[in-house]
Amino acid sequence: MRAVLLGLVVLAVVAAGYLILRRPAAELAPSGIDLVDVTGSVPAGSPIAGGLPDNTVATRIVATPDEAPELASSPTAWLRVTDSVSGRPVAGAAVCSAQGGVELAFTDEAGIAPLPLSKPQQLAVVADGYLLRLVPAQLDSSAEAPQETRMVSDGWSHRMRLHFTVAGAKASGDVWVMFRRLDQDDTLLTPTGDDAVIKRAWQEHSMLARMPVGKDLALEDGSPTADRAHRLQGDGEVRFLAAGRFRLTAATAAGRVAQCDVVIPARIGGRSDLTIALEPGATLTGNVVAPDGHPLADATVQLQGGDPLGLVATTGAGGAFALGPLAPGQVRLHVHHFDHEPLAFGPVDAGATGVRITMQPLPASVVRGRVRSRPDLQPIEGAVVVWTVDGGAPVTVRTDDQGRFALRATGDAPARLLVQAQGFVPYAELVEPGAPFADYDVLPAVPAVRVEKGLSALLCGAVVDSRGQPVVGVPIRWVPLATTAPALPGAIGRRTLEGAVLDLPGLATTGVDGAFALETTRFGDGRLCLPDDVNAPSRGLRVEAIAGETRNGLTLRR
Repeated sequence: MRAVLLGLVVLAVVAAGYLILRRPAAELAPSGIDLVDVTGSVPAGSPIAGGLPDNTVATRIVATPDEAPELASSPTAWLRVTDSVSGRPVAGAAVCSAQGGVELAFTDEAGIAPLPLSKPQQLAVVADGYLLRLVPAQLDSSAEAPQETRMVSDGWSHRMRLHFTVAGAKASGDVWVMFRRLDQDDTLLTPTGDDAVIKRAWQEHSMLARMPVGKDLALEDGSPTADRAHRLQGDGEVRFLAAGRFRLTAATAAGRVAQCDVVIPARIGGRSDLTIALEPGATLTGNVVAPDGHPLADATVQLQGGDPLGLVATTGAGGAFALGPLAPGQVRLHVHHFDHEPLAFGPVDAGATGVRITMQPLPASVVRGRVRSRPDLQPIEGAVVVWTVDGGAPVTVRTDDQGRFALRATGDAPARLLVQAQGFVPYAELVEPGAPFADYDVLPAVPAVRVEKGLSALLCGAVVDSRGQPVVGVPIRWVPLATTAPALPGAIGRRTLEGAVLDLPGLATTGVDGAFALETTRFGDGRLCLPDDVNAPSRGLRVEAIAGETRNGLTLRR
C-alpha cells in the first residue's frame, strides 16, 4: 500500500513539473519582474508585420511546410533508443527524416518508435541532452526485434545561456540570433579517447547539426560560410561545437536588435551566461533604378551573408525600399531584379536614407522564360533550367517564386534548353540565344496526378489463370478501337526535343500478385489484350478509357 501511495505522489510531482514547464514565460516570471513582448504583431493575411517596414518580409519567420517523405500506411520498421551508458530506454526522443527534418515518430516509455517507412532511408534521432544520431533505417526490423540506437550524452559542447532584455525588463517571445566567426581558428570541441561509440556519435552530431534536423536545437558549429539563425524564446541556450571568437547579431519581429562579440573558450563542456540588451534597430531606405533613372519595381534587396530574420525588401512601383531592423554599422547589400544584372552594393551605413542603387540591364543574349505545370499553368518555383552548347560547359539556373528564370546563353546558335522540376517530366527544346520571353510547360511525372488532372486514364485489374490464380509477368496491351492522336499535342511552332507530349506505350506487365495498371492518353472504346489476342478483334476485354478516370476491377483470363 505504501508503495502505491508513494507512486501516486511521484506521479503528481512529475505532472506538476510538466505543467509548470509548459506554462508561458509570463506566468513563470517572479512577482515584480516586467516582461516585454518582442515577438511583434502579425495581422491576418500578412506573412509577418510587427516592427518591419512595408514590403519587407522576415523569411525565417514565415512558416514553410516541411516536405514529408513518402510513408507507408502502417509501421514497417521499429527503432529502439537507449542510453549508451546505462542501457535504459530513452523516452520522448524524436525520430526524423535526416534530409528534411520532418518528425516521423516519438519513442515510448520502452524507447520504441514504430516507423511507417515505404523504403529504407536515413533517419536522425533527437533527444534532449544527447548528441544527434544518424540511423540508416532498414525494413527488416520488427516490434519484437527492433533496430537499436545508442544515445550519447552531450558532455563536450559549450553551452551558452543568453538572456535578452528591453529597457531593463526581461524580453519575452522569439529572438532570432546569428553567429559569425571572426577568427580563422577552427577549434572543434571534439571528444578525446578511443571510445568508438562516442567518436561515431560526435561525427554524426557534427554532420546533422548543419542539416534541417538540427534547425530547432540552436547548434552552432562555427562554419564561416553558414547562413544559419537560431530561434530562442526570450532566454535560450546555444550549444557550440567549436571554440573561437564570434559576432552575435540578434533581432526580433518587433524591430529590436543587438550586436556584440563573444568568445567561446576551447574547454570541453564549458558553460557561460550572457545578458544582452535589445535596442530599436536601424532602417536603410533608398531607391533602385535603371541606368536611365526610371524606377525598377519588384527588385529585392537583402544583406549579403544574411541576417537573423532573413530580411528581404521588395521595391514598389516607384522603386523605393526600406530594409530593417538592422544592427548599427556598415552593411553590404545584394540587389536582384529579373531583367537586370545582380548587384553587390556597399558598404553603406545601416541607418542611411535615400540610397540610390543603379542596376545594369541583362545582355541581349540572355534567355528568359517561365516554367509552369500542365495543364493548370501554375508557376513552378525551384525548377532547374540548363543551357547546353556542344563542347561548352552547361549554364544552370533555378526559377524564382514566380517560376521565372534568366540565364546567360553561350554561343551564337540554337542550343538545348532543358527544364527539370521535381514531380514533372523533363522538357527540352532548341532555343535561340536572346530568344523572346517564353513559357516552358512541363507535364506531371506521376500517373495518379496525370489522371487527377484529366491528362490520362488508368485501367487497373489482374490476370488470372483457369483456376483463378494470379499470373505473374504477363504483358497487357491497350488497343483503342479508333486511331486517335495523343491528347496532348506538342507546342506549335516550337522545336521541342522531349517532354512536350505524354509518350505512353499503352503496355503494362502484371506484378507478383497478377495485378496491372495501364495508363493511356488514347481515350474511348478499346480492348485490353493478352499478347496472343492483339490481332484477334473478338478477343480481349472491352472497356472504355475516360480522361481523368480510373477503372478498377478489370479481370483478364489466360
